[in-house]
Amino acid sequence: MLTVTVEAAEGDFARYIGRAVAEVIDEFGDAGYPFAYSTNLVGSDLWVLTEPDATEPLDIVRQILRPHKLTIRTEAGVHLVVRYNSVGLPKGSIVLVITMRGSDQPVAQAAVMVDPQLPLSGRLMPGIYEYSAVLPGRYQFDIEADGLQMVTRVVDVWPGDTTVVSVGMNVSRPEIETIAVSASRYEISRDIAASRFILDQRTIQNMPDVGEDPLRVIQRLPGAAASGASARTHFRGGEHREIGIMLNGQWLFDPFHVRDYQSIFSAIDSRAIEGVEVYTGGFPVQFGDRMSGLVLMESLESLRPRHTEVGVSIFNTSLLTTANSSDRRWLVSARRGNLDLVIDPQFGRPRYYDIFAEYEYDFSPNASVSFNALYADDAIKLVLESEPAELEQIVSKTKNAQLWIQLKNRWSDELSSTLVLSSLSFRNNRLGIMADIGKVVGSVYDDREVKQHSLRQDFTWTKSDTHVVQWGVQAIYSDAKYEYRNNAEYFGLQALYENQPETTSRDLVASPHGGSYALYFSDRWRMTPKTVIEWGLRWDDQTYTDLASDAQLSPRINLMHVLGPHTELRFSWGRYHQSQGINELQIEDGITNFWPAQRADHLIAGLRHLIQDRYALRVELFHKEMRQVRPRFENLFDPLSLIPEFQRDRVRLDATSAKSLGLEISIDNSNGPLTWWASYTLSKATDKIDGKDQLRSWDQRHAVQGGIAWSNDKWDVAFATSIHSGWPTTDLMLVEDGIDASGDPVFVVIPGQRNELRHQVFVSLDFRISRKFKLRRGSLMAFLEISNLTDRSNECCLDWDFEEDEITGEDVFERGVDYWLPLLPSIGVLWEF
Repeated sequence: MLTVTVEAAEGDFARYIGRAVAEVIDEFGDAGYPFAYSTNLVGSDLWVLTEPDATEPLDIVRQILRPHKLTIRTEAGVHLVVRYNSVGLPKGSIVLVITMRGSDQPVAQAAVMVDPQLPLSGRLMPGIYEYSAVLPGRYQFDIEADGLQMVTRVVDVWPGDTTVVSVGMNVSRPEIETIAVSASRYEISRDIAASRFILDQRTIQNMPDVGEDPLRVIQRLPGAAASGASARTHFRGGEHREIGIMLNGQWLFDPFHVRDYQSIFSAIDSRAIEGVEVYTGGFPVQFGDRMSGLVLMESLESLRPRHTEVGVSIFNTSLLTTANSSDRRWLVSARRGNLDLVIDPQFGRPRYYDIFAEYEYDFSPNASVSFNALYADDAIKLVLESEPAELEQIVSKTKNAQLWIQLKNRWSDELSSTLVLSSLSFRNNRLGIMADIGKVVGSVYDDREVKQHSLRQDFTWTKSDTHVVQWGVQAIYSDAKYEYRNNAEYFGLQALYENQPETTSRDLVASPHGGSYALYFSDRWRMTPKTVIEWGLRWDDQTYTDLASDAQLSPRINLMHVLGPHTELRFSWGRYHQSQGINELQIEDGITNFWPAQRADHLIAGLRHLIQDRYALRVELFHKEMRQVRPRFENLFDPLSLIPEFQRDRVRLDATSAKSLGLEISIDNSNGPLTWWASYTLSKATDKIDGKDQLRSWDQRHAVQGGIAWSNDKWDVAFATSIHSGWPTTDLMLVEDGIDASGDPVFVVIPGQRNELRHQVFVSLDFRISRKFKLRRGSLMAFLEISNLTDRSNECCLDWDFEEDEITGEDVFERGVDYWLPLLPSIGVLWEF
């Protein structure tokens, strides 16, 4: 049936969203506008999805038809409703306005590449490019100009519309500034550079990792050790607290959810960041106060003028929206954890959410400012044993707010600077109860608060194409408050530990405050066309520790030499210090003083070779010697305890030094629809305790990581595996220790030699598949992800207790085994528009 309207007088029209499309068109027809449509095309089930912002009837109808892939073609004075692919499809146009970022100065000699290809219709004036008669669809523009950084934009063209795209371009940084001199540097990024070791961003993003967490991705790098239950990672034998995490130029303060139980997730949305740059050692002097590694992130810069994502999965519900113009950009990401909605309430209610926001504005081509905020909130209740006679639970509340401003200036062609001003407020309260009358009865109250204000100023002076100098200063003032109380009484096996009291009680407070200060200087030279050397010196000091003469000097040197067109050799040597953070006081273990800064000396040699311009092979040798190692506390048998300081297997480790050394070999292929990567690490990490070497509790002699992924326009399929030697563990012995007054034997339990045993080999195979569907507005991606696909029981913990023998009725001393994560499925959808 074909309905044709006739002219009538113009009238007033109401709002349109939620109404039937045919009803709106008919209303305009009754007002005298000659529309025509087929009821097979515009059925009664077609609704207005978005409110049009146009004022003219023809433009209003065109906008409400657009989400349904319909448009208008005018023939003989009648406005026909047609499909996009109808004969005589109306075409749109694109006007590209290219200027210097932060100004109206046009970029007159830009090279513009379009995919799919489009013929240039003309240049309306310098910096303005017009593409007319463009078929509806999506186009990618890559824009280059001499002396400026390349810019990429994605443009959607609708029938009959003219799309104006404003593009701001930045001045390029000299190659001497951007070249990677340090060894042990990895990049997981949206941009691929052939001169670096990169796990392709699409491959990594589609690799199966619990909770879509960017900090879990780094656990697949060579030299990384992780349990799979936590988002924290060990690099090359170091502790997990030895890794610094930076976002948009700001060091993040404890950015984890469920921090009082394994730090299960990070507070960073993986879809809100542009990429991840990782140092597993050998990092330059502008980064300090960390001994093992760095994770550096920048927020996402949208390729489109406006982009929004809404996602729902087992782990979280998320919203991300971002916009980009020639002189300003903004992004907002908000996530809510869903674990409290999917797990059995008898195991607790882990509720948490986080919000990240950024607004960046360019004052001029040489000056920009960005405002950043990250807020994470946890209200966690976890229960390991819910029976009243064996109750074990914690209730934890955390509020973590960070605000920072980043000001970038380019004072001249040679001199640039970055200033970061920040403030944070952190509060964590933990209440724990254990009411197992066969083991432990006790409670804990732990309240911590930190406020911090900081300033960091960095300068870069590019003297020439072969010489660049960097220097900077940092000052932080911190104020912390601790209040800690506990009491515990031990029964059964827990009361038999040798030389341990039957009860414990602590009531401690502390209020440290003071400053942290740093200065650094580095000098990078291109000595020959094939050789670049960088040396630097860093000074750090802290006043809140109340330690005299604890200032630290850290010299470092990095060298890169090009052996051939496809081969690079790198050496790194450096001294790295790490102070005890004001939030790291070991008050739960009865210590109210700070320890001197620890020290690590890194020696690294690395070779990278590109094979047939397709496969990247990387080999690295590393040796890390650690001195002034501060005492730490560990649980010998069960690292998953809710209240670890209550457990009798908790020991203090007073290492005089520590050492880690190893070999890493990795290879990857990131070209084409089928990509893969693999790595092997041979390493050893030890503590020197009482003159003897003891394995660190996360030592893994052999480790293999690998992944394979296939993708096309609609599908992404990926497998990833992690295999490593079982982590060290300790035995427990039941020993007769005399007789009591009744003549019965008295027993005590004594831990064996620490970390003399090992758990079984850890193996996890993970899987992810996703499918993208095109919608009338945007696209929908649905995914299925399974961690530990084979449901392998990977040992994590040992548990000893007395169990009654079914035959004799006597108590028998038995060992039990607990495990890391079982098979863990997740499903989700992501709507992008």
